Amino acid sequence: MSPDVLYLKTGEQLVIPCPVTHPNVTTTLVKYPNDSLSPDQRNIIWNSTQGFTIRSPTLYYTGLFFCQTITDGVTHLSHKYYIHRPVSNIMAVYLNSSGPVQALKGNSLVLNCTAKGELNTRVSIIWDYPGKSNNVGSTTKRLVKHRLHMLFYSILTIPKLQRSDRGLYTCRVTSGENTKQEQVNVTVYDRPFIHLRPRHRSVLEVQAGQKSYRISPKLKAFPAPEVIWFKDGMVAAEQCSRYHMDGHSLVIRDVAEEDAGKYTVLVQIQEHGLYKNLTLTLVVNVSPQIGEKAVSLQDPGSVPRGIRRALHCTSHGVPPPHIQWLWHPCPSKGLCVCPTSSSLWSLVTESLPATSTHNHILSVTHRQEVLQGKKKTVGVLTVAEAFVSGVYRCVASNSVGADQLDVHFYITDVPGGFSVNQQEEPREGGDLHLTCVANKYLYTALSWQRVNDTEGVQSHRSALSSQQFTSGEFSNSLVLLLSNLTARDAGTYRCSTRHLITGQETHLDTQVAVTILEPPVLRNNLTDCTVNVSSSVTLSCPSQGIPPPTITWYKDEHALSQGSGIVISPEDGTLHIDRITVEDQGLYTCQATNERGSAESSAYIWVTGASETSFLEIPTLTCTCVVATLFWLLLTLFIRKLKQPSASNTKPEYLSIILDTGEGPIEEQCERLQYDPNQWEFPRERLKLGKPLGRGAFGKVMQASAFGIDSASSCRTVAVKMLKEGATTNEHKALMTELKILNYIGHHLNVVNLLGACTKPGGPLMVIVEYCRYGNLSTFLKSKREVFVHNRLARGKDGGLSCVSGVSDSQSLVKTEFDHRDKTDNDLDPKSASSSLFLEDLISFSFQVARGMEYLASRKCIHRDLAARNVLLSDNKVVKICDFGLARDIYKDPDYVRKGDARLPLKWMSPESIFDKVFTTQSDVWSYGILLWEIFSLGASPYPGLHIDEEFCHRLKAGTRMRAPEYSTPEIYSTMLACWEASPSDRPTFTNLVETLGDLLQARVQQDGKDYIPLGSFMSGDTNRSDTLKENPLAVTNLSYMRGMATLQTFEELSCQEPDNPDDEQSDSGMVLPSEELKHMTWSNSTKKLSRFFGFKCRDNKVPFLCSDIPGLRDYEPSILPCDWESDEGGSPPPDYNSAFLYPSL
Repeated sequence: MSPDVLYLKTGEQLVIPCPVTHPNVTTTLVKYPNDSLSPDQRNIIWNSTQGFTIRSPTLYYTGLFFCQTITDGVTHLSHKYYIHRPVSNIMAVYLNSSGPVQALKGNSLVLNCTAKGELNTRVSIIWDYPGKSNNVGSTTKRLVKHRLHMLFYSILTIPKLQRSDRGLYTCRVTSGENTKQEQVNVTVYDRPFIHLRPRHRSVLEVQAGQKSYRISPKLKAFPAPEVIWFKDGMVAAEQCSRYHMDGHSLVIRDVAEEDAGKYTVLVQIQEHGLYKNLTLTLVVNVSPQIGEKAVSLQDPGSVPRGIRRALHCTSHGVPPPHIQWLWHPCPSKGLCVCPTSSSLWSLVTESLPATSTHNHILSVTHRQEVLQGKKKTVGVLTVAEAFVSGVYRCVASNSVGADQLDVHFYITDVPGGFSVNQQEEPREGGDLHLTCVANKYLYTALSWQRVNDTEGVQSHRSALSSQQFTSGEFSNSLVLLLSNLTARDAGTYRCSTRHLITGQETHLDTQVAVTILEPPVLRNNLTDCTVNVSSSVTLSCPSQGIPPPTITWYKDEHALSQGSGIVISPEDGTLHIDRITVEDQGLYTCQATNERGSAESSAYIWVTGASETSFLEIPTLTCTCVVATLFWLLLTLFIRKLKQPSASNTKPEYLSIILDTGEGPIEEQCERLQYDPNQWEFPRERLKLGKPLGRGAFGKVMQASAFGIDSASSCRTVAVKMLKEGATTNEHKALMTELKILNYIGHHLNVVNLLGACTKPGGPLMVIVEYCRYGNLSTFLKSKREVFVHNRLARGKDGGLSCVSGVSDSQSLVKTEFDHRDKTDNDLDPKSASSSLFLEDLISFSFQVARGMEYLASRKCIHRDLAARNVLLSDNKVVKICDFGLARDIYKDPDYVRKGDARLPLKWMSPESIFDKVFTTQSDVWSYGILLWEIFSLGASPYPGLHIDEEFCHRLKAGTRMRAPEYSTPEIYSTMLACWEASPSDRPTFTNLVETLGDLLQARVQQDGKDYIPLGSFMSGDTNRSDTLKENPLAVTNLSYMRGMATLQTFEELSCQEPDNPDDEQSDSGMVLPSEELKHMTWSNSTKKLSRFFGFKCRDNKVPFLCSDIPGLRDYEPSILPCDWESDEGGSPPPDYNSAFLYPSL
């Protein structure tokens, strides 16, 4: 028999009806199969008439239950009951798509509806959708039972969508009386598409410092596209970690100025070949920032009274800021502070006249410049004459904000704003005034004290000392009076003050050395003497004392004075009487006098001899007059001759680079040269001097940092040429003349160029030129001897050819000087240990120097000292011609030797320059040939091992030349010999040299790895040399040119003998020849010239040479080096850097 069903309802009691007829029978409730429950009268209650009552039934009480009783050993069972708990709780309903569904026409659509219910729940799932009536879809159902709940799935599938299938799709779930539903909107498109446009406008603005900013265009596309954002052509997310994607939007966190630019969004659906992009411009507005704040000093300094001063204010902001200048004058008394109220500031306008409260304003200008890649506004306020102290305020403002810079403009009549001076020489018993002067707006609380004197200045002389304070228009002064000085007053006196701006205590010391007076003392006494008439007599009266005594001479108690025949020397106290007469007989007294007393000594002079005139006196006087007259005439003619201009003596005294005398006397040319301060003048306050780079007898070169000297950077390292302290007027004039010449020369890549100058009164004359940080070419070549590589192609380990990295063409060898700013230091440093030096580099150096000299020649300039030490190396192996001049101490440099009163670089000078003092562009060509020898010997000294004496000069005149350097090619040595032609007119011009070396350089770098043929291998008589020439056309251009070299005599062929008495001053660079020797050494250009084909025949050479024995045409061997070959360590290297400067005239 089937059990009866009882329903367990939440919140209601459960009654299991199993009454009994005998109330005292024990009855138990049994849950199938054998779980017995006894009444506990709390939750399970038994009633014989009703059965069991469960007050709070749980899920445990579901299942099959029955009642059991035992009477007389017999078990009786009641009817069975199945207790069921009906469940209709729908926990959740959801679809597989949380948002609208988009699909293409013809594709299938699958929607999954999931219902979550409690255990034993029974649900019904029904779909409602547009195509239901047409039976276009099919459903599948699935049930999954979990431990605590049940999942019901209903999957709707439409195999081929049509436009009619778009609409609302609803999944309705029903369980008992409970119903829940979810719906989704389905859109059906005919084809894929992308719609992309700006949300508002294409130019977006944001302020720097904003926490985040979202760039979000309007995008509608199907199917779902791939979105990529680019910034200025590069993937944005890879540029900065602050960029990230959010959907199809780009979010920028912590917006900065560098985030400005063009942002492009690329939207693509690759499977359908759809692409679209949109570019938006982001403008980041930046509040103005004044650049001078970063470099301005806390100490405002002072402005000398009456000078012209330009104030600069450089501001950057987006949009570009507007700059205004405001002014607030300092009060006549009290501190000069910046007021907070804007009404106390007055606007500065152009051409503002001078008043008692305003300075004369010459101009107020504004301009736009690009500095460090940023567009900046530069405001310049020019004060015509500084007479009123105050504060100029630069205000830069735009729509975002404003910034301001206060420039304290304190006029001072004290150098440096603070000084101490002594007005008298401190002497024992005298008075001394010590004056301490300080600018009234910068310093306060002046006080005097004695160093190491704890009791103060007046410790031992309180009644004798006084201090007087005076307040002037610009400065305050405190005068310390020390009266009746004694030895106890000697010592160090300190004036202390406090800076009003910084609050720091500062002081200046002055040393007081009291001179103790000593009375005069005569070191020896006069003695009587007897002299003859017409003879001379000298009386000496040496004395000592402090101060040095004054010597007075008396004769017979009457003071003597200078006169005819009487000479009194106050320096040594001597009295000289020439051609003494009888009237000169008498008592002579010497008296030494100073502040402490006097001392005297006397002697009587007796005059003997005839009183009549000697018979020789008149002829002697006559001859003397005649000789004096002739001497005076000769002296006059000599002076007039010296004043006449000549080709070799019209150049300014110190200039090395000079103008061509063919254009007229140099003095006249220099007078016509102009210096434009508007173009070149640079404020001294924007120039910060650094370490010294070169120093000579008269001038020096300093490394410096110049702020705003060009538009390429805000701070540039430069070289500053200036005179040493105590320079003469002529030296100052020479430096000013050189400045004019540099201005006249103009700019060229291969010349050290002029950048600016400081010529205004109130400071030293300074010439600002380019800074070449790698020093001179001579030192550089010596440092590269270990890493020099003949060929750019090197043999690899596998036997193949591997290319050594380097310059690929001639144009890349010579780049602009500004290229290095975009490269790393390792790329720029030619002195790097890993940086090799190639033959192409040597040719490039030679080519660049020729270009620079060609330019100087075009400007009618003659160098006169062209050498590797005067060629500087800049970035990217760009060389620049310079001239050391005053910055090199030529009296100590071994490359300069004495010739008469001048010191000359004889090894680099042409014969006509040595003998006739003739300097032309063609004499520079001779020096260029020596420079080529230096380059291709890697910095060796010319004429190695030779004593530069008169014999050397005669051999040079006779046509003897240096042999080829170790690393030269036939073409290079050919060029050297052409430069050393005896006749200047037969030498090539620099234009010819530029063309020749340019072709050689271009051909060299285009060889595709073919090595050049060394001189030795070419001239060694190799039978296969014709084949070699075919393979390498650069080996030689004309075989007949080289065959002529067989008759060329070189210095290395001559025997080298040590001189018997070597001159102590002989150096590696030249010789010492007294002026009288040079008078006998004349240059007559009568020797047979060196042919362009090198067919010169030496008169001393009777035996023909074999090709293999030609000196200079084979590599050097240790066994054939000259006996006095000298190493590079023997001579002092030239300075690392100096620019075009001056040295004493040749």
